[in-house]
Amino acid sequence: MLDPIVSEEAAYSISRRERRLVLIALLTSVFSFSISFGGIVPWMALTLESAGTDPVLIGIVSAANPIGVMLMAPFVSRITQRFGLANCMIVSGIIGVVTILLLPMFDGVTAWIILRLANGFVGAIPWVVTETWINVVAEKRSRGRILAMYGAVMSTGYASGPLILGFIGIEGFLPIVMFVALSTLSLLPVFLIRKFSPTLTNEPGMRGWTLLIAMPTVFAAAFLSGAVDTSFFAFLPIWGLRVGLDPTFSVTILSIFIAGNIVLQIPVGWLADRFGSRLLLAVCGVICIASPFLVYTTIQTPVLMSAVLFLWGGSAWATYTLGLIEIGHRCQGTQLTQASSLFVVMYTVANITAPPLSGFAMETWDPHGFIALAGMFAVLFTTILVLRTRRRSG
Repeated sequence: MLDPIVSEEAAYSISRRERRLVLIALLTSVFSFSISFGGIVPWMALTLESAGTDPVLIGIVSAANPIGVMLMAPFVSRITQRFGLANCMIVSGIIGVVTILLLPMFDGVTAWIILRLANGFVGAIPWVVTETWINVVAEKRSRGRILAMYGAVMSTGYASGPLILGFIGIEGFLPIVMFVALSTLSLLPVFLIRKFSPTLTNEPGMRGWTLLIAMPTVFAAAFLSGAVDTSFFAFLPIWGLRVGLDPTFSVTILSIFIAGNIVLQIPVGWLADRFGSRLLLAVCGVICIASPFLVYTTIQTPVLMSAVLFLWGGSAWATYTLGLIEIGHRCQGTQLTQASSLFVVMYTVANITAPPLSGFAMETWDPHGFIALAGMFAVLFTTILVLRTRRRSG
């Protein structure tokens, strides 16, 4: 078992005003980048669809980015230890912008797969670094609220990307200009806070994949949030149509689910600071277990069903936020970066595996199989949490 240890904040000697500046800069960077990322995925899918590309190839292009993230994330700790957090964010961000710029210059699907894979490689670095840096900046008494802000900002950015894309359309160079501009803007705040980049020491303790054994609940939380969110983005509107909902409302329920992702993070973070993140993880697990049954029984009552989906969305994404809080409380130094890297790996593994599993479940039990599978993921997570809690208290 990995025991709680002193936060890295003790070694991060900056003033309270400078902490706020760093936090605002990091959140601004995350928001800008998330809008770009949230818009580019549907843009690629729609562009390839309009060109008559096979859906399987479209899926491979979409999967290339998270595969790149998954492969690179385990090496981020070593890279940042050598070159520094801020330097790595800036260099990887510039390379990421280049991979976006090159997309319209190639028509072949193979080139797009390579570019998205490369984008995932370099994209893993700012993702892990941002979460590590925010955890270092966050003081223990307010870590829940700060990481909740991070979760809400990231979710808002992802949700905004498709909305902006819907407004400007997919034709011409305007979407690429938007993606490049937003990705470039995300680098500017990092330049401003570069001098405040923390130096993470090589602390004794668990290393690499042994952290997975030491903190299985944390990484199960990453998998649950990644599995539920990715599957719902892909299949919730389809489920709505198959259960007989109006086409417009079938899309609206996804927006309601995403709204829960965003709105409920701040109260969850506040409650985590007050009562502890593990208790909140248990509550979220129970809600995610009950939600499939509640959705199934409220299909004929749209208001109640919408309320359940709102709460489900907030609880599923809160497991990601709460997992990061646990990492911040229990890790320091390079161990913090390694834990953040593994957290990202587990989330992207869920991104890659959950959608095809959900599609299979939906076809096996049409149409409710995919929400039943989401409930099973929650059962697995909650079981791990309960077993680990009993072991710690025993």
